[in-house]
Amino acid sequence: MAQNGSLIVHVYASRAQLPIQGATVLVSQPDGQGRHQLLSVLITDESGVAGPISLPAPDAALSQSPGSPLPFSSYSLVVEHPGYQVAVFENLQIFSRVETTQSVPLIPLAIPESPTPRPQFTYVTPQPL
Repeated sequence: MAQNGSLIVHVYASRAQLPIQGATVLVSQPDGQGRHQLLSVLITDESGVAGPISLPAPDAALSQSPGSPLPFSSYSLVVEHPGYQVAVFENLQIFSRVETTQSVPLIPLAIPESPTPRPQFTYVTPQPL
C-alpha cells in the first residue's frame, strides 16, 4: 500500500551558505516513457526553504523482506534562481513516513562563457539497505 513521505529543500549560496530567497524548486517523477510528471513547483522563503512537499512512497514494510521492491520512490529535483547555476538532482529517494531534507548549494554564475548556462547534475545513489 502506498503511503507518503515528505521533502524539504534548503537552498543556499554555495560558499557563503547564505539562504537564497525566491529560488524556484521543481519536483518531478519519471513516467517510464522518457518524460517527467511535474508534481510540485515551490518558491523558497526568506530562509531559503521550500516545503514540506508530501510525496507518494511505498509502504515501509517492503524494506523488511529480501527481494522485495525498493522501499522508496525516486524523484527528480530542479532548483534555479537568476544569477546561479541550475542544480539538478536525479534519483532523490523518498521513504514512507520519513521527512527528507535536501540541501542545495547553488553556485553563482561567473562571467558567462556562453549565453545558456549548463545545468549542474547531481545523482543520488540508492541507500544500502
